[in-house]
Amino acid sequence: MKKILTLFIGLLLIGATAQAQDGLFSFGIKGGIGASNYDLSGPVTGWSTEGTASWHVGGMFRTNIPVLPIYAQVEALYSRVGGTITLQGQGSDDGYVNRFDVPIVVGLKFGLLGISGRVFGGAVAQSNFPEDADDLDYNNFTWGWQAGIGADIKKLTVDVKYESGSDLISQQLNTPSIKATQWILSVGYFFGG
Repeated sequence: MKKILTLFIGLLLIGATAQAQDGLFSFGIKGGIGASNYDLSGPVTGWSTEGTASWHVGGMFRTNIPVLPIYAQVEALYSRVGGTITLQGQGSDDGYVNRFDVPIVVGLKFGLLGISGRVFGGAVAQSNFPEDADDLDYNNFTWGWQAGIGADIKKLTVDVKYESGSDLISQQLNTPSIKATQWILSVGYFFGG
């Protein structure tokens, strides 16, 4: 998976470098808030969840496909998500998880006069941040997906998206599948393009 992610980012950077003079790429910063929770499926008798607030901050890179209203965007985000899982009779476990998220999305743009709407979707690579950032293991990324809508007004961008990650624990007999999910509101600003 690391090789696929590296190849995709490399191709985007090569394409952006070649098209830099044409204004077909943009880079910027973004941040936002969300509502995160744990999604349970499978044998969930006695299990319940409660959501909590989440936030993220980072950078983004977008390249537009010439002639077509299509774009690809890669982000690198520091995220903090959380929730509470309760098992009846055994108490609850709550808290936050600090993550490194790399969403890779493709979208369709429509609009005019400097305002464009967007619909997009794609994959997101996620890795929990260790206490020491030097210990981040790029081989331990898990994959999820996200989809959403957005709007661009000149260099300002706003997104509303839904994200679902992969299973947080390995599937075991008589335990539910637990995935981190969240609704996200992001605001960003592009410096180039």
